[in-house]
Amino acid sequence: LITVGGCAVHELGRSFRIICLYSDIYNAGLKKITDAVHAHDSKIVAQLYHAGGYAKAGEIGGQAVAPSAIANKYTHETPKEMSAADIAVARKSFISAAQRAKHVGFDGVEIIGSAGYLIAEFLSPYTNQRSDEYGYSWENRSRFLIEVIRGIHDAVGADFPVIVRLSGNDFVKGGNANENAVRVAKLLEENGADAINVTGGWHESKIPQTTGELPGGGYTYLAANIKKCLHIPVIASNRINDPVAAERIIALGFADMVNMGRALLADPDLPNKAKAGCLKEIRRCIACGQGCYDKRFSGQDVGCMINYWAGKELTIEAKPVIAPKKILVVGGGVAGMEFAINAAARGHKVTLWEQGQRLGGQLNYAAQSIGKRDFQYLLDYQIHMLEKRAVTVELSREATVENILLFKPDAVVVASGSEPIKAPFAIESDGTNVVQANDVLAGEYIPGQKVIVVGGGAVGCETAVFLADQGTLSAEQTKFLMLHKAETDEVIHQLLERGTRTVTLVELLKDVGKDIGISTRWGVKKHIAQLGITCLTETKVIAVTEQGARVQSLCGEISLVEADTIVLAIGSRPRDILSKDLKDKIKEVYVIGDAVSPGKISSCITGAVELSAVI
Repeated sequence: LITVGGCAVHELGRSFRIICLYSDIYNAGLKKITDAVHAHDSKIVAQLYHAGGYAKAGEIGGQAVAPSAIANKYTHETPKEMSAADIAVARKSFISAAQRAKHVGFDGVEIIGSAGYLIAEFLSPYTNQRSDEYGYSWENRSRFLIEVIRGIHDAVGADFPVIVRLSGNDFVKGGNANENAVRVAKLLEENGADAINVTGGWHESKIPQTTGELPGGGYTYLAANIKKCLHIPVIASNRINDPVAAERIIALGFADMVNMGRALLADPDLPNKAKAGCLKEIRRCIACGQGCYDKRFSGQDVGCMINYWAGKELTIEAKPVIAPKKILVVGGGVAGMEFAINAAARGHKVTLWEQGQRLGGQLNYAAQSIGKRDFQYLLDYQIHMLEKRAVTVELSREATVENILLFKPDAVVVASGSEPIKAPFAIESDGTNVVQANDVLAGEYIPGQKVIVVGGGAVGCETAVFLADQGTLSAEQTKFLMLHKAETDEVIHQLLERGTRTVTLVELLKDVGKDIGISTRWGVKKHIAQLGITCLTETKVIAVTEQGARVQSLCGEISLVEADTIVLAIGSRPRDILSKDLKDKIKEVYVIGDAVSPGKISSCITGAVELSAVI
């Protein structure tokens, strides 16, 4: 079952670049979607969407509407309180959209009553402070949604499914918790809802909803509590990217179905691969948010960081090669592996040399950071696909001009990555250790108790959090202590938020984490605050001494920060020592990934795939 998310039912409730269901002018385009899905023997429903107070004036061309005129923490705007006439218009727009959806071929609708949008605002005492028949009590706050469900069934018939997407817990102060969601779900079942799709949180929640910090299927307990009390199907959502985990959710009785969103951007063939038992071939979502949420929130085309083809299926075609080439790839990081996989898939004979003892390059370090454990999935996938595509992989193989010429390749692809930039300041003593962030993340060096991390970009922030978190309670310890009530909640929280180190982050800019995506930056900064990391912004290290580091603020003030370890996270530079020497000796020499310019995984994959499609 495919759900087309976010189909606006009214002009005042839309977001930019969203599918619309409020006018017949969209019918022809929508019919193309439903016909395409039905041609493959699948079902499709439209998610009926009204942003309510989450709509932005700049996008809708006017003031947003909501149950109450409460300043919105997501948009930082104050919506207009809906009059009785406004409520009638909104109700009618949901019903009309459902009629239109059925007309153009949708097999049902899903009403979005979650995430902080209009219906969620009606349901929540936090945003609904009305004193009329649509407010005050939880029954009254449910009235608008019940009227919509009944109105849709009256208009399109009882055999046209109406699903409701409900927040199992708003995770907003003053909002609905799970016990209230259970109560509302029972009322919805009594009034015609055909299924309940359970998600967690609102956009303004301070608790992660979809980032890698949330364990896979972390909110299935919300669905499970609702399912216990209902007879209609219940759907579990949020961070379900693995068919094995999905099967376990259903087998354990937490839900009747599961929702997958970003997992199908990362690999649209996930269901088919799961059905065929090809689990290792699934390109699992790594919850980075960089190609989907970050792009969406900045008004760009949605894609996927690890799946180049997402959103580009019709823009480039990788045809089988007529005359296969003998290609040597130098470097087994993300870019080198991705190129090798795709080039071999087209028919080239590919060999990959990696000078280290393992594949993955920078990915091995990135996967150590809090919230990035799923990055390991990309490495597992690429290693498996190298084997499937019959790529010859040689580890501990140094690439020199001499042995490359002896190998006699038709083409060489240099993907030798990058190397960390060395300290740009004086080191006046051997008493304080100066190390690179990668060495710390890899576990090759264990810093002391007082650490300065130099550089407040993504790597610096994540390294600081990684170090400050060491010594806090583990998940296993926390469960043990809570299960046996060995410590009070207050003590446990203290032990969760303070490790054994003192960590200071030094950054030249006004703020830290500037290069972290908008969908995950807030979480990293939240950890920095929770773990007690000191941030010295608009500050630079000018020297390392016996006692630590001498730093200088933007205004020129010099001070000493005590430390026994200085960790460098000040960036990287390309490591390409081959392409120039090979240029006149090998007909085709290409450079990709960080060897061109250090960047994000997405740029490495993009360059690799685009080269593999034309070589």
